[in-house]
Amino acid sequence: MMDLKVLIVEDQFLEADSLRLILTEAGYRVQGVAKSVEQALASLDTEVPDIVLVDIFLKGDLNGIYLAGILHQRNLPFIYLSANSNATTLAEAMSTRPDGFLVKPFRQQELLMAMNIAHYRNQKNLEHIARQKNWLSSLLDNVDNMGGPMNEKMQALISVLTSFLPMDYVVV
Repeated sequence: MMDLKVLIVEDQFLEADSLRLILTEAGYRVQGVAKSVEQALASLDTEVPDIVLVDIFLKGDLNGIYLAGILHQRNLPFIYLSANSNATTLAEAMSTRPDGFLVKPFRQQELLMAMNIAHYRNQKNLEHIARQKNWLSSLLDNVDNMGGPMNEKMQALISVLTSFLPMDYVVV
């Protein structure tokens, strides 16, 4: 079905193996299973997955929320897996902007649906970013190619930039 690479970050062997089996049977390629944030980061440095499943509570000093912050910075989609859905944990997790959140135990169909939604959202986000970059590049080319005095070019540049940034950030 899907030929996406998935990294599983889960420190419980049985849960990780169950996830691996479900995903493999559904057509996903499991890149690997990391039992800690450190193992996950090492795996990410070797190969970039299409999506990451992240357990929030992992053995060791660093938790899945820490890893999720890094995944978000790298624009990698991720789905949280957690048996603990208390308000504090949920608020902290939501601040990292996950592409999904599954409370353990979950059904196979819930996992596969979350995977499909996360992948779809990520693809649409990447398309949106590409369109914005192309549009901005075109606008900047127009400013660069326009004739006239420098102050007119600067005003045109400010006009272009304020469509992307609040005016407070544009200082000439």
